[in-house]
Amino acid sequence: MIIVGLVAAVLVLGALAAWAVSRADVPGVPAPVSTQSARALPQGPVGPEAVQELRFDQAARGYRMGQVDAALTRLADELADRDAEITRLRGEHPAGRPSDDTAATQPGGLSR
Repeated sequence: MIIVGLVAAVLVLGALAAWAVSRADVPGVPAPVSTQSARALPQGPVGPEAVQELRFDQAARGYRMGQVDAALTRLADELADRDAEITRLRGEHPAGRPSDDTAATQPGGLSR
């Protein structure tokens, strides 16, 4: 009976020690991965902070493809919108589309 009590006490003390060590912050060691579900991109414009805080749920062989695909599609749309806005603000014309001035004249300087 004493042996069973001793084994139980050692197991309890070991569990307490493991719990205490897991709660201690160790310098130079990154924070543990949380078990929270994925945090999607916020509504509205996406800034660098939102991309840095983006997290996906882990699956058996990496990350959940649907979450990653949705985030990449959203980021691609945001970048396309920003590129179009930059082009519009600079007064430039998208590649492959002539400006109104060049479309109105034919080669050789003749107007339509």
